[in-house]
Amino acid sequence: MALRNTAWTKLEPGDIVNFIYKSASKKRSARRTVLILSPDHAIRKKSTKRVKRFVVGLQLDTAITAPVTQTKLEVLFQKLGGLKIDDNAIKGDLPEFVGRAQLKEIYRDLKEVNKKYDLFRTYDRIKCLKNRVYLELKYKMIPKDTLDEFAKEMIAKYGVDETE
Repeated sequence: MALRNTAWTKLEPGDIVNFIYKSASKKRSARRTVLILSPDHAIRKKSTKRVKRFVVGLQLDTAITAPVTQTKLEVLFQKLGGLKIDDNAIKGDLPEFVGRAQLKEIYRDLKEVNKKYDLFRTYDRIKCLKNRVYLELKYKMIPKDTLDEFAKEMIAKYGVDETE
């Protein structure tokens, strides 16, 4: 599990990150591993007309629950479009900016996966900004055959093995 300290403002869609967060229903905080779909998603509340900001992602693992299995992750990455390497970190292949329309489209694509595995989560951005965030450089749960297939694509495309 290779981690690198980063900032919430530097996150991009597709990053796999690790952070501590306390949900409203729990008494204790828990470390979470999340695939970021949108690092800063704004929603205007109907009741107060105030803008509330969220971090939207797919929760892959927590300290208090079992992690998502490799087969589930393989299905998830197939739905998202595969893997890519950016800044020496393996991440999901998502567009650099995910707006409201793109987020709805991603949610629609992942709807059946989310029904089975219940991964889709939103986190209060203000609460998130109070804690450190770590970028996962090599997430241990990504299936080896998916990584091998990705390495073959990179070798064919660039002629160099970038996964090492």
